[in-house]
Amino acid sequence: MNKKQTRPIVILFFVQFLVMMGFGIVIPILPFLVQDLGGNAISLGIFMSAYSIMQFFFAPFWGRMSDRIGRRPVLLIGISGYGLTFFLFGVIHQLWLLIAVRALSGLVSSATLPTAMAYLADITEGADRSKSMGLIGAAMGLGMVFGPALGGWLGHYSFSTPFFAAGALALAILPFAWFFLPETLNSSSARSNKKIPRFSLQIFKDPLLTLYIFNFVINFSMAMFETTFALLAAAKVGFGPKEMGITFTILGIFGVIVQGGLIGRLVSRFGDAPLVKTGTYLCGFALIFIILAPNTVTLVMATVLFMVGNSLTGPTSSSLVTKQKSGSQGASLGLFQSFASLGRILGPVIGGALYGLAKGLPYITGAILLLGLVIVAQQKLYAYGKTEIKRPARS
Repeated sequence: MNKKQTRPIVILFFVQFLVMMGFGIVIPILPFLVQDLGGNAISLGIFMSAYSIMQFFFAPFWGRMSDRIGRRPVLLIGISGYGLTFFLFGVIHQLWLLIAVRALSGLVSSATLPTAMAYLADITEGADRSKSMGLIGAAMGLGMVFGPALGGWLGHYSFSTPFFAAGALALAILPFAWFFLPETLNSSSARSNKKIPRFSLQIFKDPLLTLYIFNFVINFSMAMFETTFALLAAAKVGFGPKEMGITFTILGIFGVIVQGGLIGRLVSRFGDAPLVKTGTYLCGFALIFIILAPNTVTLVMATVLFMVGNSLTGPTSSSLVTKQKSGSQGASLGLFQSFASLGRILGPVIGGALYGLAKGLPYITGAILLLGLVIVAQQKLYAYGKTEIKRPARS
């Protein structure tokens, strides 16, 4: 990567870091805040799902918009709107308004990820693109590590303080995005995107459908894992909050190492499609090992294997999406992220219900879906790896 590529990538790294930190910063205080405003467990569930539901519907919209009007304005809308919604969180004292603002936050934040990835697709090629996608994934992982920690610390002073802090951090990156993120989509490219993919029945004819399904299954399995793992670990090896915090910190570290440091070298050597396949296999087998783990060490090792597989699959599948089409990357990535949101919406509900039937059922289900998908789709993945469209990177 040259210097002109590095500066936008660094800014986009911090954009996604702050977005995910803002998502995670509310996790430690949310149950207490909802209870303080007269809510219950149902209210908490609605609050959490509102964010992902809005991302599901609006990520494709923002992706299409970035193909039409450019990456830069959509990114600026997403960053500024996301920051402002956190200030609204800090001043609202009614539960229904809190849920409404949470939905608005999901709406505007969905402008950042597909557009950031489309921006990276505009300025990078080959292994550099996969590496940059990995850095964005690492940024999101770091945000989910630091967000809950910062929220728990600031929430000790007041429920409003974490929201004001998150809003200030999001708006702090806005001047850097304004001055140092030039537009990457030229007018001729925007005019050429006549057939922009949309979320409709036509999506079943989309040549990228297999990659969309991969993203759904990976995020669905991850959501089931995140929802039920604390209960499973407590039942198997007696984990409490302290042990869970340490475990998820370890997972975050491994995720950052793979996505932030190793993915570019691995793609240069093996290619994106083989790594998607390998990562999916690792995730599927890891879920089986989690069920079979007899003690704390093997349980943590199995969860690390799951995180490594997930970290391999995320950036490489995103990169493959951008490498199959010469135009409308924003729209395609918007649909790609919409499938991820659908997985995050359905995963907690179905995972919780399956766990109620049998403790290992969410993990068995996830393993069957992952391993079955990668076996059925092997030829399609091979075809994706052979049909990469080469476009000269911008300097």
